[in-house]
Amino acid sequence: MEKITCPYSWFCGEEFEPQEMREYDFDFLKSATEKEMTFMFIHCPKCSTQFNFDTVAWKSTGNFSDPTKKVVKEKINTKELVKILEKSEIEIPKSYFDYLTNNKFKSQIAIFKGQEKFQLYSLEELCEEISIDRNSCLRISELKGYAKSLEDIFGNEITENFSLSELSNCLTIGYQNEAILFVDYRDNNSLWVFYPDGGDIEPTKMTVKKIVKQK
Repeated sequence: MEKITCPYSWFCGEEFEPQEMREYDFDFLKSATEKEMTFMFIHCPKCSTQFNFDTVAWKSTGNFSDPTKKVVKEKINTKELVKILEKSEIEIPKSYFDYLTNNKFKSQIAIFKGQEKFQLYSLEELCEEISIDRNSCLRISELKGYAKSLEDIFGNEITENFSLSELSNCLTIGYQNEAILFVDYRDNNSLWVFYPDGGDIEPTKMTVKKIVKQK
């Protein structure tokens, strides 16, 4: 196997031999390489940070962008953002949409007691186009991209609570590191956390109703 380069050049960017990774990651890489998988998660043995890896192109891609590179974006108004959502046939629960578009919106929320707060995306951030395993989607529907990529690994069932097809219909609203906070589309209220590294899903006691009512 050829060497791999950590994609996070602004704080690591080290080149390493696959054998330097922890045993789980190395075994997963060998299995993924045999299956010619173009999407998987492994960790850099130098900085311990998770990143995406394509075994066919033998290329690493970061899960987040370089914060030292400032990108000036033209602000998009709410009407234009609504059109973007409508075009993608995405409907945000009304109470949460109203929360996102008023001055009471708070960008941080405590999900698990005693743990770091989650960041909530703004409406504009939710409408940004991103790429999951070279499949384009809006950030709010990124779980559809993850579900499509993970189907080959887990089959359709990943937990007793969600199938991948059900997960793909859920809407992302926030994050903490790699963890994704999402709304269960089945009731448009319950909040869960999806961990891309392994496909685990964790329930929370937080709900959309609680978020919009917070002071």
